[in-house]
Amino acid sequence: MKLVVGLGNPGKEYERTRHNIGFLVVEELARRQGAPLKKKFLFPARVSKCRLGEHEVRLIEPTTFMNRSGKAVWGAMKKWRVAPEDTVVIYDDVDVAFGGIRVRAKGSGGSHNGMKSILEWLQTKGFPRVRVGIGPKPADADMIEFVLGDFAEQDHLKLEKVVERAADAVESIFSVGTERTMNEFNQLQIG
Repeated sequence: MKLVVGLGNPGKEYERTRHNIGFLVVEELARRQGAPLKKKFLFPARVSKCRLGEHEVRLIEPTTFMNRSGKAVWGAMKKWRVAPEDTVVIYDDVDVAFGGIRVRAKGSGGSHNGMKSILEWLQTKGFPRVRVGIGPKPADADMIEFVLGDFAEQDHLKLEKVVERAADAVESIFSVGTERTMNEFNQLQIG
């Protein structure tokens, strides 16, 4: 069993915000697999079960708010007995330009509160992640307002391509591994 976790905030007001790009990628994977996400009773997430390559996978959108994502991820790993290295986390990254995708096998969470929460709950940095660029933040913009803001109208077509390419990266992790996926996707910039 493997897990794919997209980070975001629950609620209509956050649906198309920069901070919810992890949700958008998980929803794209669910759409491709014909496996809609459903709210689980007594579990803080929307979940779907599918196959990516030869692997049985649970797609997860925590319904906790971003800075409490770790509780849902830890709960899912415990419930389905999934090791950290078999858990892929997708999240927005303001330090990566919009259109960029960065895949890593492990590392810190940087300034991302959702990742900080996951690292705190899991007590390990050893899990793959797909960072989806939403930056750069304008110098005069407030960080919270920027990440919780909607994408500009002219960015919607590019957003669709970025989400599709990030979903491709997740599928690649399961078919050829994290290292080869890093080599293919980390140089790519969607214009």
